[in-house]
Parts: sequence; C-alpha cells; structure tokens
Amino acid sequence: MRIPLTHLLTSVVAAFMLACASFGGLAHAGEHLALPSGHKLELGGICPVCGMKVGGELESAAIYGYKLGRLESFAGVGAAVFQDSRVVGFDGARCLFIYNTVPKRFGIDVSKIAHRFVTDFETRQFLDVNQAYLVLGTPIRGFMGYDLIPFSSKEKAEAFKTEHGGKRVIQLHTATPEQVDRQ
Repeated sequence: MRIPLTHLLTSVVAAFMLACASFGGLAHAGEHLALPSGHKLELGGICPVCGMKVGGELESAAIYGYKLGRLESFAGVGAAVFQDSRVVGFDGARCLFIYNTVPKRFGIDVSKIAHRFVTDFETRQFLDVNQAYLVLGTPIRGFMGYDLIPFSSKEKAEAFKTEHGGKRVIQLHTATPEQVDRQ
C-alpha cells in the first residue's frame, strides 16, 4: 500500500509536535511561562541584546538540536524580573549575562533587577542564575553562537563539560566578560 507523501509529512509533523508538547517544550505565540518568582515570561518577544525571538521560531523554553544522534545546539531562554514586576526575556543565558554586564548600553539599572532566571539544560526548569552553574567553551551553540549552558549543580555541569569538551564551569558572580567572549 502506498501512502501519499503529503499524508506521510503530515503524520511526521503531527508526531513531532505531539512529542514536543509531551515534553513541555513547545509553546505558542503569546504563551506565558511561569517563573519561580511567580511572574510570567512571554515567549515570542524580542531579546533586547541580540534581537532574536525569545524561545526561537518554536517559541519554546528549551530547544535541543541533534545531528547524527549527537548534541549540536541548545537554546534555553532567560529572564530578568525588575522590582516593578516588569519581565524582560532573553534568547539565552549569554544574552542575560551581557544585559547585566553592560547596563548603560540597554539603559537599565541592574540594582533594580529583583530576579534573574535561566533554563536548566537537563530539566528545562527555570533556575535562579545566581545558583546556576554555567558551562563555558563547549562546541554546543545557541541561536546566536556559543552559549552558556546552565545546570542546577556543579557536578552535573562538570560532567557536561567533560563529555562535551567544555573549558570551565563558572557562576554568574564569578564570570568576566572576557571569559564569556573567549568561549
């Protein structure tokens, strides 16, 4: 029995969307993600650092890219919550880092940021960036190039660094712009 190509493609796309939805990674334009602070991050907005869509074209909290069964990319969104409850979304942990490092460029006062969150690589859950361990220097790329890969524990970050040829594990308060740019 021959199956028309359009039916086959429709089935493949439907299976992909169902798989993404079942893992909690697929969202729709205007969908809000709950942050641990109780605030909401809207997917699909524009990252103030790089100009990319927060959550990418799939508007997802975390997107993984594989080639021949090998991890090639990871894009997890970030968020900053200001004291006035304004939420700013980011394309990834690196964009959040840049936003905090050069505040004059973005016209912000970082002392007015109440919370900063990044997406944990393993769980797809938001972590307070001050508690996250960030892996630098892997060949894993985000939408805008090499990114910081966040983990909830130093042990998990070290294991990822070793497995994927990373250079170092840092925390936000110990990172310098030079480290992030050189990765």
